[in-house]
Amino acid sequence: MKVCVEVSIVDGKYFYDVSAHKSLTIEEIRSILVGSVCLTIHGEKTPKKQARVLKEVISFMEQDFINTESFSDVVFKTQDPPSENNPK
Repeated sequence: MKVCVEVSIVDGKYFYDVSAHKSLTIEEIRSILVGSVCLTIHGEKTPKKQARVLKEVISFMEQDFINTESFSDVVFKTQDPPSENNPK
């Protein structure tokens, strides 16, 4: 399975395009993405750096969920991710 994330920055705002195979549920997509974040945290060289990054990730998520403007325009569409044979 493949989950793709493309990000565009326009006027200081981040626009995310997350695409995945139609057979994946939102929960499965979220699990894959969280697993990816965990791998990047584990990629830090020391437990001290891992702890710092984990705190930053949690802080970032808290800020987004507290801010009522964050993700107010989210739209979910299910589609297959781009591939070499099926460009976006």
